[in-house]
Amino acid sequence: MEEESEVVEAPTMRSLIVRGVVTTALIVAAVAIVAIVARGPAEQLADWIVEHLGVWGIFVAVLLADALTFPVPPDTYLLAAVASHADEIQILAAIAVSSVIAGNLAYVLGPLLQHVPLLGKRIEKFRPKGEALFKKWGLWTVVVSALTPVPFSIICWFAGIYKMPYRPFLIGTLARIPRFVVYYYLFEWGWA
Repeated sequence: MEEESEVVEAPTMRSLIVRGVVTTALIVAAVAIVAIVARGPAEQLADWIVEHLGVWGIFVAVLLADALTFPVPPDTYLLAAVASHADEIQILAAIAVSSVIAGNLAYVLGPLLQHVPLLGKRIEKFRPKGEALFKKWGLWTVVVSALTPVPFSIICWFAGIYKMPYRPFLIGTLARIPRFVVYYYLFEWGWA
């Protein structure tokens, strides 16, 4: 019996942007709630993270998060920087540069990771949606994922798997820089 291939429609750009804005608003609200409910313990944890990891440790942690979907998202380190009153320029530079490098590493790793049994199954599960996104939006898929709380590494994996031309991909990953600057100040606003 032949399987019918299911046609997956890519979401509209408007729906992607709306989801990104709503998710960002929820994250900022969560930051504000933590600041109200658990400021003291959160500041202690943030101080510990910044003190023990340092700028280079945060750089490596973000590299792992954005290249391999490591369980601690980069926004955690932004919040730690805000809550600990760390040097914002150093932390922002470390997070932004590391994230851009990580996205480019994920682009290279994607085609390899699809052959890892556990990851390959997850990638195959999302393949139809990923193909639809890249077919319809191309570069904008990377830009929107770079600007929103969408799992950036997975989009970068797919960009590598689908052999998206590298130069537009690289340009798309640079959107991570303004994203982290904006999020930093949104977190600072929510923390205040």
